Amino acid sequence: MTAHQRKGRLAKVVQILRDRPDLRPEYEAAKAVVRAFRRPAFYEVATRCNLFCEGCYYFSDDFSPPPREVRDRTAWEDFFAAEGRRGVTMAYFVGAEPALEQERLIAAAEHFPHGNIGTNGTIRLDPAIPYRIGVSVWGVDEDVDTSLRGANAFAKAIRNYAGDPRAIMLYTLTRSNLGDARRLAEICRDNDLPLTFNMYSPTQSYARKLADRMGPDGKYFRISSKEDNLRWDEGSLAAARRLMDDLIEDFPDTVVYSHAYNAWATQIGPLYDIDPATGIARDCHSRMVEPMRYFKTDLNHAPLEKCGTSDTICSECRMYSGGWSSKFEPRDEDVRDAESFAQWTGMVRTLGRIFLIDRETALAHSKNTQPEQAQILEPAE
Repeated sequence: MTAHQRKGRLAKVVQILRDRPDLRPEYEAAKAVVRAFRRPAFYEVATRCNLFCEGCYYFSDDFSPPPREVRDRTAWEDFFAAEGRRGVTMAYFVGAEPALEQERLIAAAEHFPHGNIGTNGTIRLDPAIPYRIGVSVWGVDEDVDTSLRGANAFAKAIRNYAGDPRAIMLYTLTRSNLGDARRLAEICRDNDLPLTFNMYSPTQSYARKLADRMGPDGKYFRISSKEDNLRWDEGSLAAARRLMDDLIEDFPDTVVYSHAYNAWATQIGPLYDIDPATGIARDCHSRMVEPMRYFKTDLNHAPLEKCGTSDTICSECRMYSGGWSSKFEPRDEDVRDAESFAQWTGMVRTLGRIFLIDRETALAHSKNTQPEQAQILEPAE
């Protein structure tokens, strides 16, 4: 966004608030959420995983771990302490499966006011880690879950996180698992777990395998073909939009989502302004543009990383991380009138519920958790 565009949109916000002062409390609440993300950073804390998800975001065709992965805990503690002094306000802990490297997460716990951990849920995170935990879910039905992830991960995830205030279940919607969504909402409701949604976004690796009509590789490409795959089309996007709208209404105390965001995320065509020369989204706020930085397990800044999921195709990207972060600032359509502005502030408040958790709430949970409950389950076979 140019300085001129930002100034113009701010002027419209001022005018809307002058005409509708009742919207100011929501606007101030939205600003408080955005402030938590003012200096973000991504930390790749693990390069191994215990699942084989179809079209995996992490293990691309040319994947190779850093040649010198830092394993010394003291080095990780010193690194996170330095990052805390650098002023990082939101730490995203990513990788293949962060729960396989919990000492690194514990080392970070004292240094960042906010954190978000993406996990497949098969291994329970230590209660002493006071950050939001996004538990990835791909299916409820055992056959669906196993076909998409290589193992039945869902049952373990529910067992590990039922009632944990740090956890929010993150259902990755695909064309093949829409039928599980309502049952998942019921299970989350019954297990005191909030639920939100991600939309599968194909990677360059996945697209190449489809185009080359590659046969199953036994790992991250087992069930897809050029004719039957996870990519969205007009019909499946419309079905996803209807389903999400229904679930928002039917499970108001469980589903953490937004009608306005749902309409945006399920529209036909690219969600972002795509540079025709590079194919990269120019206006996605998940891009690694200062002050955002991305660090690998050698603890070095990786400036060439495009975003937190670099192999994803920008023109087909509907991932929740890039989508929600791109709502930090209102766009022209968000300041068109008071109703549009109210929808934008509502999206930002929802964003806060998805990505943030009060640190004291998380620590209180840690104190109330019995030692035997904190034992780590063995990884899925």
